[in-house]
Amino acid sequence: MDWKKTMKMTLAAATAAVALAMPTAFAAEEPTITPEAPSAEEQAQMTPEEALQAYTDSGYKYTSQRYGYSIVCPTKPTVVPLSVLFGDSSEKGDVLIFKSNGYDIAYGWIVMVDAFDEATIPTDIIRQPEDAQRAFIEKFMASSPYEFVRLTEVDGRSGVYAVTAKEIEVDTNGDGKMDEVMTAESQMVRTFFRGAYGGRFGVMLMDNPKLTQDGIALYQFGVLTFQEWPTKMQDGKNVGKDKK
Repeated sequence: MDWKKTMKMTLAAATAAVALAMPTAFAAEEPTITPEAPSAEEQAQMTPEEALQAYTDSGYKYTSQRYGYSIVCPTKPTVVPLSVLFGDSSEKGDVLIFKSNGYDIAYGWIVMVDAFDEATIPTDIIRQPEDAQRAFIEKFMASSPYEFVRLTEVDGRSGVYAVTAKEIEVDTNGDGKMDEVMTAESQMVRTFFRGAYGGRFGVMLMDNPKLTQDGIALYQFGVLTFQEWPTKMQDGKNVGKDKK
C-alpha cells in the first residue's frame, strides 16, 4: 500500500480523530498550516484507525538501543545524537532526519529523553477540573514562547501538545520590558508525555521552512506508535531489575 497516497486521502479525518488532535482545553487558536485540507469526500475514504494501521504497516520501525524506545517512521531515518545537534553532551536523545538540504534539516523528528521534570506534567491533569487544566496550560505557555498549547493523551497517559510561536516578544535593552518583536525562521511542534514505564519523553517536529499538514500528520502518526521498553536503559546498557 502506498501510505503517502493513503495519508493524503484521509489526512483531515485522521488528524481530527487521533488522540493528539483531541484537546481537553485550549490556550490559543491553532496556527494555520498548509496545504489545504482534503475534501470531505477524500476524508471519507478511510477511518482514522485504518489510516494509522496503514501507516504502521508501511513505515519503518526505528528502535533505539541506547534509550529503550521504538517509533514507526515514514521512511528509514538518518540518526544523529541529540548532543551533536545541540552541542551539549548532557542532552540525551536522537535526531531522526528524513529530509535535509546540506546541513539544514528540512524534515525530521527529535526524540528527547528526560525531556521534562517529574512535576512539570501532573499524571492526572487530563482528569482534573477545567479550571485546573486552564491554569496549567497558562503556566506551561509562560514557560516558553508557544503560540498554541493543548492537553492530550499518548497511550492513555497525560501529555502536552504545543506549537512554538512564530513571533516572539523580546527585551532588547535589558530594562525588563518587552519592546520588540522577533520573527522566528520556523516553528516546531512538540509533544511531551510519559512512556509506559515511566520515561519522560519529548517528540518534536522540524518541518522547514513552514509547518505543513502532511508533515504534521506523519508526525502525529509517529507519536501514536511510540513505545517505551519495559527496561531501564542507561548509555545503551540495561540497568533495571527486570532485564527483558
